[in-house]
Amino acid sequence: MSAVMRFTPVSKLVLFIFSSYLLAACTHTELEDSWVEADHNYVYKKPLIIGISDSQHNRQIFEKQFVEKLGSYGTDAVPSYTIISSKQKINRETVVDAIQGTDIDGVLVTYLVSAEYEMKYHDSPVNTGYSGSSETNMMSSTIISKRGRSRSEEIISLKTDLFDVSRTQLVWSAQTESVGPESSDHTIIEVTDLLVEQLLDDGVIKKE
Repeated sequence: MSAVMRFTPVSKLVLFIFSSYLLAACTHTELEDSWVEADHNYVYKKPLIIGISDSQHNRQIFEKQFVEKLGSYGTDAVPSYTIISSKQKINRETVVDAIQGTDIDGVLVTYLVSAEYEMKYHDSPVNTGYSGSSETNMMSSTIISKRGRSRSEEIISLKTDLFDVSRTQLVWSAQTESVGPESSDHTIIEVTDLLVEQLLDDGVIKKE
């Protein structure tokens, strides 16, 4: 009997179950919908990025991540926190005043549409493993039974609108849904990655 078979430890089974549970609990973000105006043919070079949030910290993290992601494709985006302070209310007037005299050609605004909780039911993984003793070379079957469990998952929907500065008109929009966001930083990365990918697909920005 080989040593590999003798020493299959129970800890590997525990790791398997623990990893499966984490995978079930991880954040998952999807693009729910997107729209671009008909016959749109303008590529934005310097959009202003605005993240609407009650938390200034989250606003800055979101805008910085979005700007960095766009920058990796050659788009020179501007985070709004650098030209609109946390003491200012973000509305049409403050945005217009902030971008006046600049070469910003678009305004990308991301805001919360809904945040709700939904009860999710999951089955624990089923697995049969083996544990043994190195002294006796004995092996015993370890059965991992199937146990149902439930937990409440948060579902967050965000909408992102792109406005053309020269025409003051909505030209692009997308909505994302994040299920079970346990880390705002991780969710922000997922959301911005999806949005930039869709902006590229729709020809609103281009890789340089």
